[in-house]
Amino acid sequence: MPTPTHRRRLALASAGLMLGALALAGCGQDEPAAAPAATAPPSEATTTPATEGDTGTTGVAVAAREDVFSVLSPWNQPVTDAPVHIGSDYMLRAAQLRSGVDRDGRVVRTLITDQFYINTEAWTVPVVSGGVPTALVCRQAQCGDGSGELVVAVPADVDPDPRYDGWMTVFDTERNVAYDLWRARREEDGSISYQYRRDWDLDGPGFSQPYLVSARSSGLPLFAGLIRPGELERCEINHALAIAVPGPAAGNFVQPASATNGNGLPKSLPMGARIRLKAAYTPVDPVDRRTGKALPFTAEQSRLAGCLLTALRTYGAIVVDRAAVPTLFFQRLPQDTPKLLQGYELQQLDLTDFEALDFSASDRYEYPSQDDDLGTSGLDADLDVNSLDDTPVEAAP
Repeated sequence: MPTPTHRRRLALASAGLMLGALALAGCGQDEPAAAPAATAPPSEATTTPATEGDTGTTGVAVAAREDVFSVLSPWNQPVTDAPVHIGSDYMLRAAQLRSGVDRDGRVVRTLITDQFYINTEAWTVPVVSGGVPTALVCRQAQCGDGSGELVVAVPADVDPDPRYDGWMTVFDTERNVAYDLWRARREEDGSISYQYRRDWDLDGPGFSQPYLVSARSSGLPLFAGLIRPGELERCEINHALAIAVPGPAAGNFVQPASATNGNGLPKSLPMGARIRLKAAYTPVDPVDRRTGKALPFTAEQSRLAGCLLTALRTYGAIVVDRAAVPTLFFQRLPQDTPKLLQGYELQQLDLTDFEALDFSASDRYEYPSQDDDLGTSGLDADLDVNSLDDTPVEAAP
């Protein structure tokens, strides 16, 4: 595992570098746009501290390294003293608006008051390292950073799940590269085929230059901001978390995002924006909203929830995707692994418990570029979000 000094040197060497990413939704994704060739940053994979130096070819799966990206990466920067955006309240309220289309083809928007959920199995990412030599094979002529066949160590008992866009991240301990896969599946011969691959330097900045796509809709790494089991058990989450929201801004993003599939109000919280839990927030035990009865909540669940709240106050969360409700992501583990989280540990939170951190209007990148059709939701940018209730509202003509 790289030492802090080693990571700092790598960070300085790569401080000007920005990585690549694509478009995908928190509950389903469109076909990735073709990624600009030869512009993806070098990628690296990692070893766990207990297996440092393992080549990954022994056939034994190891825990993938947790300390990813340089110390200068936005993912690794605390934000306890960062200023709040003047439009924070509006953006967070707007981000609660989920857009859809009715049977007549008209855009409707619904205010989502459902509280936070943590994905632990569906729509989250397995991160693997070590195992048996396995061929990663591109199923089409162009697959982002992937072409032809690449052999890397992968556990034989961990497969991508095609029901959830076949997300998977493989840490290559020999090349020190992480491979994010999209629409991946395990084939009968044991190989893993995929439709898109993005390679990431794990000692790099953890994001791409604008307009580069990845396996996630924001252009960010699939594994960036994941809640990892080891760090959660130790209560040592030293990075920003990844979050998906119902209505991220349509037609624009801010860095570290490099793309977007947002379909919300144009002035909503954009992909790449960072939010921080308010210091005054007081934890509340989760309750079944249908019955009003308390949900099972053990002392250990309370402890783990406290660890997550500390991370959200210290490092915040970066908007990486869209989802039906505000969603965080826990690393998907093999089914026989004891569950650390049930998913509702932070159910008491909603987006109004957060504040959006400052960025300027010029930080919003138009997406696609101004020469292309933005394909926005058609919703009114000046909508008074505070006037909405929980019922669907037709879009302005």
